[in-house]
Amino acid sequence: MELIFRITLFVAGLINLLPSLLAFLPHKISQSYGIEIPNSNYELLLRHRAILFGIIGGLMIYSSIVKKHYEITTTAGLVSMISFIILFFLIDNGISPELKKVMIIDVVATVILCLGLILFFLKSKS
Repeated sequence: MELIFRITLFVAGLINLLPSLLAFLPHKISQSYGIEIPNSNYELLLRHRAILFGIIGGLMIYSSIVKKHYEITTTAGLVSMISFIILFFLIDNGISPELKKVMIIDVVATVILCLGLILFFLKSKS
């Protein structure tokens, strides 16, 4: 079951890592999120956000490969994804269809990671 958990951690990490490319492709941010970037201040914040995704995703992938730090990387990934889902529903006013897709992707990644985590803990308890 550890292998299944590691695979789910890797997949969730990859999902978190992919948006980090936007830090280096700022012209794709508007298209990816369905928003206009009104000025360089917003661009800076969104590009920095992309870097943070890279850190979280990279740590999750690293953890899945080296079989270490499961607790902290899983927690960081889940906090990141679940917080976006919660914020999406708290705001839910004028949010773009592209950001709704991001929320759905986070739901899918959260479910995948939680299923792997549950299987891992069930097997380790027996």
